Amino acid sequence: MIRRSLFANTPHARPVLTVVAIFLGAVLTTLQGRLFSSALPDLRGQFGLDVLEAAWLGTALNGAQLVTMSVVPLLATIIGPTRILVTPSLCLGFATLLIPAFAHNYPMLVLLHAVAGLCMGIYLPLTISLGLRSVRPRLWLVVMAAYSLRVSTGMDAGYGASGFLVEEVSWHWVYWVTAFIGPLIALLAWKAMPLTPVNRDQWRQADWAGMALFCTGLVLIFIGIESAERLGWLDSGLVVTAVAGGAMLFFAAVVRAVLQPNAFGDLSAFGHRNILICLVIACLFGVLMTPTSLLIPTFLAQMGDLKPMQTGSATLIAFAAYLAATPLAVYLARRAEPRLLIICGLIVIAITAWLGTHISHNWRVDQFITILIMQSLGESIMLIGLIAAFVTNLNPQHGVALGAYVSIARVLMPVMAGTIMSTWLRMAADTSYASLSAFVQAGEPLVVERIRSSGLNGIASVIERESQVIAHIDGFHLVFWASLLSLMLAVLLRSSPANPIAPPVQASAG
Repeated sequence: MIRRSLFANTPHARPVLTVVAIFLGAVLTTLQGRLFSSALPDLRGQFGLDVLEAAWLGTALNGAQLVTMSVVPLLATIIGPTRILVTPSLCLGFATLLIPAFAHNYPMLVLLHAVAGLCMGIYLPLTISLGLRSVRPRLWLVVMAAYSLRVSTGMDAGYGASGFLVEEVSWHWVYWVTAFIGPLIALLAWKAMPLTPVNRDQWRQADWAGMALFCTGLVLIFIGIESAERLGWLDSGLVVTAVAGGAMLFFAAVVRAVLQPNAFGDLSAFGHRNILICLVIACLFGVLMTPTSLLIPTFLAQMGDLKPMQTGSATLIAFAAYLAATPLAVYLARRAEPRLLIICGLIVIAITAWLGTHISHNWRVDQFITILIMQSLGESIMLIGLIAAFVTNLNPQHGVALGAYVSIARVLMPVMAGTIMSTWLRMAADTSYASLSAFVQAGEPLVVERIRSSGLNGIASVIERESQVIAHIDGFHLVFWASLLSLMLAVLLRSSPANPIAPPVQASAG
């Protein structure tokens, strides 16, 4: 009897357990991706793979999320969120438990990473909807703050955690952390939400062809963009074919949604101006977050020849600052419109990016503290305002339709931002190297003295170092202009309607 009650589904909803389960899943999604990407050089050695083979594991892990992330909002209305959460969470735990056992079986590694990606894609689309549904309106801002915090928890804290696991514990735990948390999420969801009947009529009426077109198109675009930098962009037939083919399939899915009633990916949500602008800003956020996710860690690694565990102190500072800034962001969100928070956050990010254009080769973690704190503050305020703008302007009837497109901002655009930034850094470094080399003239006293002290290799290393510094300065310039573009879009936002998050201030009488 005790065992039966332990594993029996709950007869009534438990909101607290629901919130814990979904937010644990949301954090796990970002954390696992960061753990994997940061540890990939070490994992490549453990798996015995070359650079390209190891990179395809990341493509399988992240690209597979686009499939489930796009269709989960619809499937949750058909078969219920309990089934959506429980079975994939168990599969996720099983897949990540098995990955180290197949360390030298490459086809199985790719398959297991793809399975893990499919399972992880279920969490983020359900987090906000289930979270808001499970708590009272006065706690909605807390839910939004927790959701925004998962970005810093995964991206910032995950970077240092990856180095710690690989260096101090074992590379197996890059996967086994998820292997333990996945079943825990399944148990929490099973005990938090009762099963609901399957809507068989909606199942039969679902636009499966539209889903196939939409998801296949997104995955192909993702594969092409994610592999573009390492395969040579237009020089690669795979990149060109994947991007062009994916774009055609995605366009066909959108046309189908316009012409056919009840088609998957309905565009009705974009009839609201604020929703459209917010989605564009959300897509640009992939570039806005690169100072802490890419630029500063890579700069410290290159200038100091450091490993992830050594540079992790910088990202931990960013995480601590984000955590400390969250209560302030919630306080402001209760007293100001979401669009004002977005604008304020973007201004802070723009100022931070401009400060980043003044770095030099002798900068280390201590010199970056101000930038890390300001960047985290700007991200926290901007993200909570952006989530609040979505929630307060969205018609609930359009939630499923919008959910199909939000995966673009959550998965595709951050990867595109990382690829563009990596390409930008490479091209800027090559250009700077050529420009700096032109100033090194044979016979000049300083050049002769340098050759005597360190040889030609010493001069080449200095030029290489300074070209990387200039490249990262150009990277901060790119973030600055992206923040200005986002700021111009945010200014076009209209006031949100009356809502339980930040009710408009009533004008005093007479």
